[in-house]
Amino acid sequence: MLLLFGLNAHAANEANDWLVEHPEIRVGVPEDLKPLISFDQDKAVGFDVDMLTAITQGVPLDFVWVPCGSWSDCLSALQQRQIDVLPSMSFSTDRAAYTSFTQRYWTMPWAVLSIHEVGEQGPRELKAEQLRGQRIGVTQGYSVIPMLQHIQQTEVVEFKTLPRGIDALARDAIDVYIDSLPILVDELQQRPVANADLSVLTGAPGEDLFFGVRSDYQPLVVIFNQGIEKLTELERQRIRRKWYGYELQRGWSDQELLSLGLKVGSVVILLVAGVAYWNSRLRREVKLRKSAERRIRYVATHDELTGLPNRNLLSDRLEQAILQHQRGNKAFSMMFLDLDGFKAINDDFGHEYGDEILIHAAQRLTGLLRKSDTVCRYGGDEFVVLLPSTNNTNAALAVARKLVVHLARPYKIKGESLDVSVSIGVAMFPQHGTDEQTLLRSADKAMYAAKAAGKNDVRLAG
Repeated sequence: MLLLFGLNAHAANEANDWLVEHPEIRVGVPEDLKPLISFDQDKAVGFDVDMLTAITQGVPLDFVWVPCGSWSDCLSALQQRQIDVLPSMSFSTDRAAYTSFTQRYWTMPWAVLSIHEVGEQGPRELKAEQLRGQRIGVTQGYSVIPMLQHIQQTEVVEFKTLPRGIDALARDAIDVYIDSLPILVDELQQRPVANADLSVLTGAPGEDLFFGVRSDYQPLVVIFNQGIEKLTELERQRIRRKWYGYELQRGWSDQELLSLGLKVGSVVILLVAGVAYWNSRLRREVKLRKSAERRIRYVATHDELTGLPNRNLLSDRLEQAILQHQRGNKAFSMMFLDLDGFKAINDDFGHEYGDEILIHAAQRLTGLLRKSDTVCRYGGDEFVVLLPSTNNTNAALAVARKLVVHLARPYKIKGESLDVSVSIGVAMFPQHGTDEQTLLRSADKAMYAAKAAGKNDVRLAG
């Protein structure tokens, strides 16, 4: 019998019995996660491999290393129980529905990869709000994505693999790419990018790393946690030094930052040494012009306060939805929303508080709906939601009622707890209109019917 120190007799017996029944554990090995975990000549290697080996020393377990594809594919494999363990996971409530998380075993900062002109250098640390107005690339399935999507006036572009994202950055299809710091450093060492620059992203969720275990394997979590607790700081640093050549903690010294910069830029210097000065200036001017053009297009199609699509972009997407659904003879739904009690907050607390309410409401709406849906600030405290994939009345009303519940939760603004509710009118295509204006009028009329019925309610167009 294996003696599991630190556990009571019942827990130890349960873990031992479980080990007898589960001698093999399938560990997912994602693509593009080197130096955390990867294959080298069919052998799993990396920081996470050594960490798993260390925390299960003396435990009768055989690890079977299973290639599971991209990060999003590996999350699906864990959810479908095609693998038993996925390393380097960060916690999220969505993942907790199918994953049991161990204790934290490491902390890994996010980093922002960008491309600068010759001689320029970005800041060593960036806050999330400093990414406002940029096109941000990130790997599909990363836990940092919801936070990035809530940064105003940004476009988040998800990529299946890291090389595709870096290729898009090199082609100026995105402005920055975000990934774990050691992963980006390793990628740039293997495939240098001219004028690449790295900054640490501070304050972003997901820096704490856990082993994710399928939810029905709770005894394995107990075994892993015991190993993590027993792991000495000396052993942790030995593993770190083997796979990273630099510190990953806050408060880096200048020498450590220089060391990191040299790791990323040593080959890059050779690549750019022969570039003529006039060519560099020309590229800079082209990039500035493209950036200005993107900014003009963004301002023309988005609300400045909330960052949501405005009427212009809504009109374009609604027109596309009508054309597509007419061809397929399919239905879709849309909603007209008006905040109840918003004017009173403006009057009692001032427009600054009212603006914060609108921003928070916009964030709740985008967080509750699908990526394929469009949330538009129509004007004042009015919003319009286009649901191109919601093709029946019951589903549309269910979504609307969910919005009513969540938008009515108190808003914490500058120490004040403020309450607003929402009245929603729902219209269906083609039942309540076959053109943009008719659909909007139908949903608007239904919204006023909800207000007349006592507010904080939903009504379907007649």
